[in-house]
Amino acid sequence: MDIVQLLAIARVKPDKKLDQYFLKEDSIIEEEIGYAELAPEDTVLEVGAGIGNLTIHLSKKSKVIAIEKDFSFSRLLRGIPNTNAIMGNALEVLESLRGSNKFNKIVANIPYSISQDLMIEFFRHRWDTAVIMVQKEFAEKLVSEERLGKVMKELADIKIVKNVPAEAFYPKAVKSSILLIKQKKLIDYDFWNFVHALRPNKNVSNQVKKCSPSISKKKVHQLSIGEIKQLYKRNS
Repeated sequence: MDIVQLLAIARVKPDKKLDQYFLKEDSIIEEEIGYAELAPEDTVLEVGAGIGNLTIHLSKKSKVIAIEKDFSFSRLLRGIPNTNAIMGNALEVLESLRGSNKFNKIVANIPYSISQDLMIEFFRHRWDTAVIMVQKEFAEKLVSEERLGKVMKELADIKIVKNVPAEAFYPKAVKSSILLIKQKKLIDYDFWNFVHALRPNKNVSNQVKKCSPSISKKKVHQLSIGEIKQLYKRNS
């Protein structure tokens, strides 16, 4: 797909502050869609739809809810059949959709600067499968033994299924990865806020009022998810 031509139609010059890097390889887009195993009865969420190059492919398989912050792309997105294009801040739009079960799958090349916030928000909704392009470094955190990775393992089965070079984007972006995610349960948002507030390299006893002697001198990053849960219960 000719990304430069579509940008010219939209009269948009890519803005790095808005994470406007566009995947230009149709073969990678097809792979993303293949991983999602879309069917006509599915409704798929796309965040950061941009020029609609992924949206067009998705709309041929399923109904699409496409969210895009930059109104410059509205003319392109609203012309795509089988698609509900919503112009606005993704986090605010998703907040308004909580509990509505409007979508059962997610396929998106998400804005990298809000990757963690979006990932947490996704898990406040019920869905089956997500195929998400993120920065490679962030993908590795999601499957690591860091705080975020430990929480994510409780919520979903997550695999890095493909690494994507920076040159696959226009303009050139950063090394990226495609994640295949199978949701197991919703996030406990209060628990996440508790975990997120902990400093990984500080002793537990220096950060919370109540903790068992067996873990008081441990660094947070040394705790198992079970120990973190017990810590949360003691301090809730």
